[in-house]
Amino acid sequence: MRFYEISVTPQGSSTPRRVWSSFPNGVFNPGALNIEFDMPIFQAGSQNSAITLSIEGISLQDLNQAQNFAGMQIVIKGGMGKGLPLVNPAQAGVLFTGQILYAFGNWQGTEQTLEFVVVPTQIYTTDEPGNFVLNWNAGQTLGQALSQTLGIAYPGVPVNMNISSSLVNSFDFPHFCSTFDQLGSLISEFTSDNFNNTVKMSMQNGSINVFDGSYQPSPIQLVFTDFIGQPTWIENSQLQIKTVLRADLALGGQVLMPQGLQNAPGVITQSGAALPGALKYKSTFDGTFSIAAMRHVGSFRSSDAGNWCTVINCVPPNDFASNNN
Repeated sequence: MRFYEISVTPQGSSTPRRVWSSFPNGVFNPGALNIEFDMPIFQAGSQNSAITLSIEGISLQDLNQAQNFAGMQIVIKGGMGKGLPLVNPAQAGVLFTGQILYAFGNWQGTEQTLEFVVVPTQIYTTDEPGNFVLNWNAGQTLGQALSQTLGIAYPGVPVNMNISSSLVNSFDFPHFCSTFDQLGSLISEFTSDNFNNTVKMSMQNGSINVFDGSYQPSPIQLVFTDFIGQPTWIENSQLQIKTVLRADLALGGQVLMPQGLQNAPGVITQSGAALPGALKYKSTFDGTFSIAAMRHVGSFRSSDAGNWCTVINCVPPNDFASNNN
């Protein structure tokens, strides 16, 4: 069964103002509200990282006070819950955490919807800048300098630092940025130009991830029942994989493709004469790939499996390490 949980909490509070879930108290609710979302996960500085979320069938009280949700913290969880034989609830979890930038209600005919535009973590702009002061001293590793910068700008937010210890400057490099995206662009361009090893930053699953081409995480094994359709090339050295909605994948991570023919109930071994028909029982790609971009797409009430999925763009690990851009 499809799982989601959306909690909205006022600033400075630990008690959610509203919680919408398809599994309240761990039990599937067939009458859960329909939600729709589009969550692209980008590296800092690459492009707009705002996401959209729509909740249908909300109460009239929430509709009339929609603007009150602006500025609140939001946590969006998703995946698949218990209820179907091939479901893996361990893949469900936090998809996105952030702050509601805009909130507005809409009432058209019999449809009442609450719309959110959400940005990662706390909102900083050039008009209301954050405290992104980078003090990268000579002889200091970039990892040490960035840990200090991010710890001050986002106290309490976990930072996963996975970059090479060889990124050491020979001169002092102090810099101030107004936003997380500005800091990400600065670090990406500076390391690419001076170290030939681009450092990337992203916000995902409630934490800040910093990684470069030296990052070698343990690959996550994919199985045939994870796929929605076959993986396919979308451009040179880049393939796209569509899986059931899952929260355990991240930018910079790696996936391991299924090996050999799938072994599942109902699969019939075919003869060599029927080879074209048998190809669908085997993945078109083998080996390990690095995740370069990803997107979560959801429409809770849709009957199409492709409307409750995670789409990842992957490259061979060697390409990811050498290009890393």
